[in-house]
Amino acid sequence: MAHILVVDDDESFRVYLVTLLTQAGHTVLEADNGQTALERFASAPVELIITDIFMPKMDGIDLLAALVNNRPLVKVIAISGGYKAMNPRLTLEMAQSFGAMDIITKPFQAGTVLQKVTRALQSTNDVVAGES
Repeated sequence: MAHILVVDDDESFRVYLVTLLTQAGHTVLEADNGQTALERFASAPVELIITDIFMPKMDGIDLLAALVNNRPLVKVIAISGGYKAMNPRLTLEMAQSFGAMDIITKPFQAGTVLQKVTRALQSTNDVVAGES
């Protein structure tokens, strides 16, 4: 199974995702903002990052920009429920333009997350196999 980093400032949501992914057999690290995520990623690289967009200190868009500049091969799934009057779909489309390979709108079903994680990890394996 894979090493995944979950980034979300909402502790209950982050714990839910960590539990879901751990029960699916993955090793999961967690961070409450993009800055902490970059620190965790530097010390323990992962195959996939699942990040919220709106967070304090460093948001998901800034995290994506930093990853694209420094780690362009890492796969990222962006998650958002929107912000105030912002449509979550528009926010997530912006995340895709910054390098997120897939998006999930909150609220979501567990099966949706697991399906998108499987697809992202398969994509990672295809990239690694293609580099051999």
